[in-house]
Amino acid sequence: MNGPRSTDRSRLRANPLYDAGAAKVTVFATVLIVFSIILTGVIAYYITKGQSVKKLKETDLEYIGGSIASKIDGRIERAMETARLLAGNRDLNEWILGGERLGGEETVALETIRRMTEQFQYDNSFIVSVLTGQYWTEQGQLLDTMTGSDPDDAWFFRTLEDGRPVQLDIDYNEERKDTFIFVNALMRHNGVPVSVVGIGLSLQDMSQQFGEYKYGLHGNLWLTDKSGEIYLSDEFAQNGHNMRDYMPTESADRLLSMMDRERAVTEYVDADGNRKDVMLFPIASSEWSLVVAVDRNEAISFLKTIQWQTAAAVAISLLTVVFFFTYMSRKLADPYKRAIELNEELERQIATRTKELAEQNEKILDSLDYASRIQVSALPTDAELKEALPGHFILWKPRDRVGGDFYWLKRVKRGHLIAVGDCTGHGVPGALMSIMTVSLLDQLVHSDSDDPAAILTRLNRSIKQTLNQNGKEGLTDDGLDIGLCLLTDTATVFAGAGCSLLVRTPDGLEEYEGDRKSVGYRKTPPDYPYTNKVVEVGPDAVHYLTTDGLADQNGGDKNYSYGKTRWKMWVAANGDAPFDRQRTMLEAEIDRYRGDEPQRDDITVLGFLPPRKG
Repeated sequence: MNGPRSTDRSRLRANPLYDAGAAKVTVFATVLIVFSIILTGVIAYYITKGQSVKKLKETDLEYIGGSIASKIDGRIERAMETARLLAGNRDLNEWILGGERLGGEETVALETIRRMTEQFQYDNSFIVSVLTGQYWTEQGQLLDTMTGSDPDDAWFFRTLEDGRPVQLDIDYNEERKDTFIFVNALMRHNGVPVSVVGIGLSLQDMSQQFGEYKYGLHGNLWLTDKSGEIYLSDEFAQNGHNMRDYMPTESADRLLSMMDRERAVTEYVDADGNRKDVMLFPIASSEWSLVVAVDRNEAISFLKTIQWQTAAAVAISLLTVVFFFTYMSRKLADPYKRAIELNEELERQIATRTKELAEQNEKILDSLDYASRIQVSALPTDAELKEALPGHFILWKPRDRVGGDFYWLKRVKRGHLIAVGDCTGHGVPGALMSIMTVSLLDQLVHSDSDDPAAILTRLNRSIKQTLNQNGKEGLTDDGLDIGLCLLTDTATVFAGAGCSLLVRTPDGLEEYEGDRKSVGYRKTPPDYPYTNKVVEVGPDAVHYLTTDGLADQNGGDKNYSYGKTRWKMWVAANGDAPFDRQRTMLEAEIDRYRGDEPQRDDITVLGFLPPRKG
């Protein structure tokens, strides 16, 4: 017997899959990992359970109850408002005072009640005359006559005695064979009540709708008063009972004692041993409160998934660890070592390459900073702008460190030329175009050449010649949109190419649109005649020139472009603020609107008050 067994052991040890050391490591690692998974699962379960219960009490119940309470409150408020409208209806008032006659024009008064009942989908409505005691339905039927001896009519006399304009009452209507929430309103004539008019909401129908808001199968929704009487429940059979019939008296008393608070949370264990979390919400339009009860086991039922997942993880780990350690111990020792050496070599190469890229990036950033200084030096200084325009602000926000937007200022014989332009491209290409355009403007304009339209025509021809864009073929097709103003002592002369001038006066806003053809592009003829628009406004007319970067900036709730309409609305609302304040507010408006969205284009906005004599 010993011989065959010894031979089997020797065969197993000779098998390359068998290694006593690897087997011990595998067993130890398996036990350790399985224990860790079980421990982690248990800890995660109880932490998640605690946080889930906390979230249920502090967030979920408040959200559920608040939503339901707002819907109930809204429906009651709407019914109260309808009752007020009926109580103030002149035709109904005259019909009551006229003796409640039917036929002819008198019937129109009752038609008002029927129409509003159908329009707002109420269950019923009514009007009861104080003078005759007659109870009329929304269908124009005389349903009853109020008498002090009939207990079912006590609500009518309570309403008159109370004297409040609108009152809520829950009552069983014998004639209609249903229980209703009635919204009663007093109709007065010269301060004296002449009738009670109201709206009826079926309690049975509301219970069915109430059930749609219910959380889980074993939760509860109750509309109660301070005594705990249930006026409305998701289960119609519970209407008219008391909370103490469905929850421990001690818990009910504790909850009712907190009804004067804005909202309250408690918990209790029901007769079946299920723990329920309860939140109380006051209904603002009435003296009632909404009670939301949620079965805790239903609310955190998802935690069972954690238990199953933990068990599955343990089983998978057992199989995976055995295979993994056996394979690693026998097959992957040398490849693993080679992989480590290869990884170290790759890390060295990556570190070297990263250093080279960092150095190159630093050089590029230094170049961009220098390009930015060059571009800024080509723009008018603050002192030059302040001398030409004592009242102004400029918002210049390139998308990158440099950009294609620019603003330009030149003194001429009749005053000053001022422009805002948007060249093709962003970054360095756009900056090169803007610097070239500013240089061409400085060359083309002298003291006697102050006609904006003629200047744009010459600028168009110069750019096309400079970039060799007169023909249909070429390496580039670049140009710009520009708005150019001549500011004199008496008027503003504006010419635009794809840009507009917005003028704000005490009488409102007026937009002066430029020509549609942009400057310099191949499709723009070399001798394209741009046109002038003369703006003759008073000394308090604020001018605005802007590139399309502002209107094209996306953002907002629906990620739409900012647009010209929203820009005009901003100018209309804020154009009378001091200029430095306008700049701050506009920059904040752009940041607010785009939110987390990146800046899409270069943005330039120039607002100014043209100098006028007198």
